[in-house]
Amino acid sequence: MKSFQIKFLTLPFLCILALNSYSQGRKVVNYTEIGGLIHQSNTLGTNSEFNAFRTRSGITRVINENYGLGLALGTDNYKKNDGATFNTLPITINAAYFFNPDLTGFKADVYGGYSIKLFNNINRGITAGAGLSYSISVNNSLNLGLQTGYNYQEIDFPSGFFKQSFTMGSYRIGLGVTFK
Repeated sequence: MKSFQIKFLTLPFLCILALNSYSQGRKVVNYTEIGGLIHQSNTLGTNSEFNAFRTRSGITRVINENYGLGLALGTDNYKKNDGATFNTLPITINAAYFFNPDLTGFKADVYGGYSIKLFNNINRGITAGAGLSYSISVNNSLNLGLQTGYNYQEIDFPSGFFKQSFTMGSYRIGLGVTFK
């Protein structure tokens, strides 16, 4: 029930954030990312490697010329080298620093949040990361960019469950589209 409430409270919050920004004359940007997570480390103590396919979509409210705050929702689909899969549905709070006020060029970002468990095949746990991206303007309302960084993910199983909880670190690479 709690997961159901979180899911349906997120959309109204995003709408309120967008409407508040427009009413104050501030810019809201939407970004969508598709990419991969390349295994760097884990706490399983085995030679297991995890690589993942990742999608993200979020909104960022540009607070002033260079800073932005926002929310994002995504999926990370991890696959272990023995074939086991772990799927997460992270909801994150994001902070960004745009080196150029026109939102092109370099951008640094940090994020943190929680991967919620909505279905049996979705794993829960804390997620966080940081990165750097570079984007070019296609027109006045669209940027294309390359992204890289580091992602931390916890896979949390309830106590007494037959699998153990663990954490993993991954290098993040991706392609992004920003609607401004």
